[in-house]
Amino acid sequence: MSGSANQAVGRAGARFTPETVLCAILAVGAVAVAFVNGHYLTLFTFAAVYLIGAMGLNVLTGYMGIISIAHGALVCVGAYATAIATVNYGWNFWPAAGLSTLVGLGFSVLLGLPALRLSSWYFVLITIAFTLVVPAMLVEWRDFTGGYAGVIGIPSPSIGPLQGQTGFFVILVAVAALLWWIIANLVNSRIGWALHALRDGNIGAQANGISSARMRLFAFAFSGACAGLAGAFYAAAKIVVTPEEFSFEFSILFLFIVVLGGPGRLAGPLFGVLAFYVLPELLTALREYRMIVFGFGLLAFSVFLPAGLAGGVDQVGRRRSRKAMVGAPTGRLKHEAEPVEGASLTIANLRKQFGGLKALDDVTLNVEPGSIHVIVGPNGSGKTTLLNVVSGFYPANGGTIKLDGAELLGMAPEQIAKLGVQRTFQTPKLLGDLSVLENTCFGAYTREKASGFEIALSLLRAVREKREITREAHQLLSLVGLDGMAHLPAAELTHGQQRLAEIARALMARPRLILLDEPAAGLSMGELDRLGDLLKEIRRLGMTLVMVEHHIELVANVADHVTVLDQGRILAAGTSEEVFNDEAVINAYMGGAK
Repeated sequence: MSGSANQAVGRAGARFTPETVLCAILAVGAVAVAFVNGHYLTLFTFAAVYLIGAMGLNVLTGYMGIISIAHGALVCVGAYATAIATVNYGWNFWPAAGLSTLVGLGFSVLLGLPALRLSSWYFVLITIAFTLVVPAMLVEWRDFTGGYAGVIGIPSPSIGPLQGQTGFFVILVAVAALLWWIIANLVNSRIGWALHALRDGNIGAQANGISSARMRLFAFAFSGACAGLAGAFYAAAKIVVTPEEFSFEFSILFLFIVVLGGPGRLAGPLFGVLAFYVLPELLTALREYRMIVFGFGLLAFSVFLPAGLAGGVDQVGRRRSRKAMVGAPTGRLKHEAEPVEGASLTIANLRKQFGGLKALDDVTLNVEPGSIHVIVGPNGSGKTTLLNVVSGFYPANGGTIKLDGAELLGMAPEQIAKLGVQRTFQTPKLLGDLSVLENTCFGAYTREKASGFEIALSLLRAVREKREITREAHQLLSLVGLDGMAHLPAAELTHGQQRLAEIARALMARPRLILLDEPAAGLSMGELDRLGDLLKEIRRLGMTLVMVEHHIELVANVADHVTVLDQGRILAAGTSEEVFNDEAVINAYMGGAK
């Protein structure tokens, strides 16, 4: 690997953005201020508790995109779990905190199950109901929870010499820093990119092999575990917990911290806690008007800073560094990927109807392993529909689709992707906020072996795997001419460049079959030549390629076999020369002009 590629790998791992640098400065400053006197120490102790809870909600709401009002209620059940375990049953704080973490996780997963089927607004109503019900139930179960009187005398945690209020604060800071590090590892990996993809739209995520249900439940579980842990520390900090402390406003506070601090940003929860909890507490006059301040803040931020405080800082940093990041496309590196054994695709008597419209009518074709098979035809002839049925996004009304003899009909898109089928779309499905390099690395989702636990703790296998995937991603970006733009946000690429980046991402999976939907659309002449070379390289590596394309010169240059669709039926099939000299094709597809 070249020196520039090595440097790029280092930059990807360090991620010293203006946002994270400012975050570190603010965190150090907050810790220093906390030791000025007892009042500040108490203030920043609770700020650290809120930060732990908010970081968990940021995974669910910021990265996953699921709005939950119930986070404060989950902190509440975590607080009561620790309070009851330590006071009523004599547990040590640390096993009680572990119990709170599990209780928060369990309640959150149960709460999240309806989100797998309900729309976002119905789910929001469920979380509101949960937030209102929890304090009421605590009052009713007075024999267990103490009712209105609550639970008194909750002990503080201690570790060796870390005792008392100061030791408690140091422990909190250490736990918050550890949690930040774990979340940073997760969100800068395939797990975080999968959450991001699902937040932005399910189609591209499923095509990359991601299970929506599994990732949603993970986000709920992680968020709930953080809420339960925050609840344990909250109970210890308060010493006394009562139902009236966990009002609706308490839950709204966490949501405001995440949304106004910067959803989906590592620094967002810290910015949110400092701006919307610490600052109002320091300015005593604002403390009683916190909800009014939040309301006006939400309105102002939605207009001027829709990405929150952290997003605003990041945008400023990007504008200043953009010129330094952009480079000219580099020369192609020698492609070192191992050859892939392409799969055969057999489609027989395939039918697809939309109401009374026959989009595919008895379509039969055979795609040889390691070949380039191009589907052409007039607009509306069923080309994209064919790709959508093959990749599992549309159910068929009849027929069979077999990949190396294995039936694909009835399988979900993510299951088909795991069998070695990758695809691109007419409109590229890149993650615009992520870099081109990260989008390309994301293509290896189905290949990665490191577990979520290994990724979270940055264990050796996860580190090695990420280094290797990053190296390979640079090679593929060089192959498509985008290595000089690897660290640009994908949204800043031209339409043609996004298409090339999407192909690079598909190749990262080392697929046996690639489905390309009009890859030449929007490409310049230089990019078109590079695409032709790239398609031939795909064939050389052994992969099977099925492509929908209108660009006749490209088709004639690369196709091994061409199938012409017209009104959902096969009009002609053969080599490009045979097809484009067929009289029926000339009349239907080329307007009668040869």
